[in-house]
Parts: sequence; structure tokens; C-alpha cells
Amino acid sequence: MSRFAPGQADLFARAEPDPLAEPAPVGAPERPALEQLAEALAALRAAEQLPWPDVTAAMAEEQRILGLARQAGAEGARLATLFMDESERLFAAAEREAMRAALEAVERGAR
Repeated sequence: MSRFAPGQADLFARAEPDPLAEPAPVGAPERPALEQLAEALAALRAAEQLPWPDVTAAMAEEQRILGLARQAGAEGARLATLFMDESERLFAAAEREAMRAALEAVERGAR
């Protein structure tokens, strides 16, 4: 009996690079973690609504921020905390808006 189903990819095969992924510019140094954290925090503070298309993308960005914070020490941890606070602010606003829209839909249906 075969270990593989027809059409199943070999999970242990050597991974090929993603042809659609954008390669990092050659010779471009990675920006310092604190600079990236400060930029992300500023962008989130300026946002009126969630900048991510879904929860998965939001979680991926939060994980990226936490990774940068680990690299940046105490100041990075402080900026990551502020980033998470801003993220929560935007999630709460989105939740309030969704609840308002749902309530309006229910009220329209009751008339």
C-alpha cells in the first residue's frame, strides 16, 4: 500500500522558492527593527479602520511586530505594546460598526 494518495504533494520534498514572492533588493540592508516598529505604530495610529483585509493578515502582522520587538529589546517591547493597543482600538471600532449594522438590519426586518 502506498503512503501517498494520488496527487498528494511530498511533504518532505525539498521546498522550491515561491516564484511569485518578491525577492529582497540585492545589497539593500534590512532596516533596523526599532525603525520598522515606529513606522508600523505611526501607520496604525493614523488609521481610521483596520488596514488588513482579514483576521489572518492582522495576526500575521502582529506576529511580525512581535518578532521585531524581540530583536529590539526593551524599547521594541514598549512599541509592540503600543502597536497592540492601537490594533485593539481598531478591532473594537470594527466590532462596534458590525454590531451597529447588524442592529440596523434587524430593525429594518422588524418593520
